[in-house]
Order: sequence, then structure tokens, then C-alpha cells
Amino acid sequence: MVRAFTEDDPNGSGSNDTIGLADRSDLIYGGFKTIASWFGTPNEWGEKDGELLPEFMFDEYMDTLDFYKEMHSNGYINQDFPVTSKDDQIALVTNGTAGVYVGSLHDVTSLNNDAIALNPDLEFDVQNRVEGPHGEFGVWAIPGFGEIIIFSKTSIETEEDLKKILGFYDKLASPEVINTLYWGIEGEHYELKDGRADNSIAEQRITDTEVRPYLTLEIGEPETTGRYEGYTDYEVRQKADELVIDNNNYLIHNPAVTLDSETFIRDGERLNQMIEDVTVRYILGQTDKEGFEKAIEDWRAQGGDAIIEEINESYKALN
Repeated sequence: MVRAFTEDDPNGSGSNDTIGLADRSDLIYGGFKTIASWFGTPNEWGEKDGELLPEFMFDEYMDTLDFYKEMHSNGYINQDFPVTSKDDQIALVTNGTAGVYVGSLHDVTSLNNDAIALNPDLEFDVQNRVEGPHGEFGVWAIPGFGEIIIFSKTSIETEEDLKKILGFYDKLASPEVINTLYWGIEGEHYELKDGRADNSIAEQRITDTEVRPYLTLEIGEPETTGRYEGYTDYEVRQKADELVIDNNNYLIHNPAVTLDSETFIRDGERLNQMIEDVTVRYILGQTDKEGFEKAIEDWRAQGGDAIIEEINESYKALN
């Protein structure tokens, strides 16, 4: 598909002015991690011979690297993706330069709204089940939590004060409060259609200033709080909503998400950057497999082996 969007002149201009995939400088929420899932790469950590190892020590990660390197060398992906922002990535899709976007399925709504303003005849579609070379589909899963809320003993002096604060968060998880927080005031910011919230009745600038600032306070999700799902008459978005639910049948979980490593807490960010850097350099053709393996050796020597040992000790303690 990305070859065709690049080489087969899909816009009929007679020029090489299109590419297959628009990507950005984010190996997690851009295209790389999702495509790695299609190749069967573990989600951050995976089990091999009874031991947990980081994802980049698996053959499937290297297969993904080779695929990305091929796309880049053939011009099927924007050549400057390592320094491309999300806004610029989106612009490549909405202005008709790129044909494929790998990201949140829900993004199709905003992509469509921006694109049809430039080309009313443009049409999008969405797909989730992209089978990799093993004939199976999988997609990496987020941990299941978005943030941590800490209640300080120095700021909350009594048990009574703590219970008042916990009561506030308890109210946030009620349908009445969460729907006001998330959607605004019914009849002013949204209206109900088929049991879903349609916020198209309010101007976007009003929603952005009067509703969106409160979204960071959301607790839970529709299944646990009774929050309304969003309404749309855009059929492709309706399909996207269905596919998001379908993805739950094919999730690749991170087995180390609840495990402890003091070395990772201390050095994880620096060590992760080493792997991210060599991943990008490999895709750009600035290093080869030997160079990638040398980077892994450096990672292990500078704390990686300690992380592997600590993660596995924690894993065995839980099992």
C-alpha cells in the first residue's frame, strides 16, 4: 500500500509528489510501535526461555527495523520523520501528500474534518487487523492507567480531611458529575442522540475554553463511571469505534508493567534514549545490524543487565 501511494501517482499529477506513510518523531505513539506489534514484537518486555527481556532483544523488533528501513530507503515514508511534529505529520495526510496514517483510530474524525476543507472529494477508511508475516494480528496495549494521584500527608493533616478529598473523587466517578465535567452542560455544550453525547451543537472554541480544561480531572472510563460515549454521524468514525473495541481481543500486554527495578528508576530514561537513538539511526541507514547489537551491549553494560536481573527477580516473586 505505501509503495502504491508513493509510486503509482494516486493524485494523477504526473509528478513524484506523494508518499505512502506519514510518521513523526515518536517511536511509541507514532507508527513504529504499532507496526512492531503487527510483526509480533513484545510490548516493552517479553518472555524468552523463561526470562523476561526487553523488546529490542527479540527478532521481531529487528524485523520491524528492517521493514522501516526499507520504507525509508525507498522513499515510502517522509524522510525527515525523526524530526517531524504531530502537526506536520497530520498536515501530510490532510493535504493529500501521504496516503497512510498509523495512530489512534479515533483520529480519523479530525483528519477528515481538516482534509475535506481542502478537498471535499477526499475519503478516509480505517482498519485495525493488519496481519504480520506470521499471519496473526496483535496490537500493543496501554497499561490501563493514565496517571497517579498522590495525597500528601503534610498537606492533609487529618483522616477527616482525607475522607473529604476522597469523597470529592468519588463524586467525580458518578454519571452526573463525570458527564458534566467531560461534556459540559446538556443543551448548551451537548445534546443526547441515541444515548450518546453530541457536542457539535457548540462552537469548537467554546468547547475548547469551557469544557476541555476540565478533562484532566476525569476518573475511570465509561464502563466504570457511566460517562456518555460520543455521538457521530460520520460512518468511518462509527467503524473506528467498533474497531477500538475489537482490538481488545488482540492486545499484547507488557508483563513488566507492575514489576520493580531500582536501576530502571534511576537510569531508565538515559538507557531508553540509547535504544531510541540507535533505532532511528538504523532506520536512516546510519548504522547496521552490528552497530545495533553494539548499542545493546553498551545498554547492558551501563545498567541494562541490572535492570533485566531486577525485573526478573520481581517477576519471580510475583509468580
